Amino acid sequence: MRNGAVLDTGFLITLVDANRDAHEHAKAYYRYFRENGITLYLPTVVASEFGIKQPVTDLPLHHFTILPFNLAESIRSADLNCAYYRSKAGSGQRDAVKDDFKIIAQAEEQEAMFLLTEDANSMSIYCDLLRNESRIDFKVIEVSKGFDISFVNGNGQTEMKYPSAD
Repeated sequence: MRNGAVLDTGFLITLVDANRDAHEHAKAYYRYFRENGITLYLPTVVASEFGIKQPVTDLPLHHFTILPFNLAESIRSADLNCAYYRSKAGSGQRDAVKDDFKIIAQAEEQEAMFLLTEDANSMSIYCDLLRNESRIDFKVIEVSKGFDISFVNGNGQTEMKYPSAD
């Protein structure tokens, strides 16, 4: 049974930077997952990317399960990366996206339910193609699209809004 949410670098940057457009959405997802006991996975690959611009200690590390990058994930990452580039006829820059495929592999190896990202221009595209080829089975949540309970509650239903009693 799938569980947990893997956090991408863009999601974390947005979570801690109040000046980013999707900051409130990232906070809402973070709060929802914490309140509902959904494990938040922080890949070490993401920690290293985040740490380029900001100290990793700025993150609420005590709320995350740290995911070191292991051999099974490296094998899966190579497989997913090759599958993507075969499908795209070799287009794109492999070096620029290799960390994204490591994160995708970790999400799949952990049998995560979700991958949270702000990256609609690459991470979501990679995942869509791989999901269409039945190579991954988690859902990508783009925080830039806003917080929507139907993305995470498992049944695709939005919460019913009752009229106020006033």
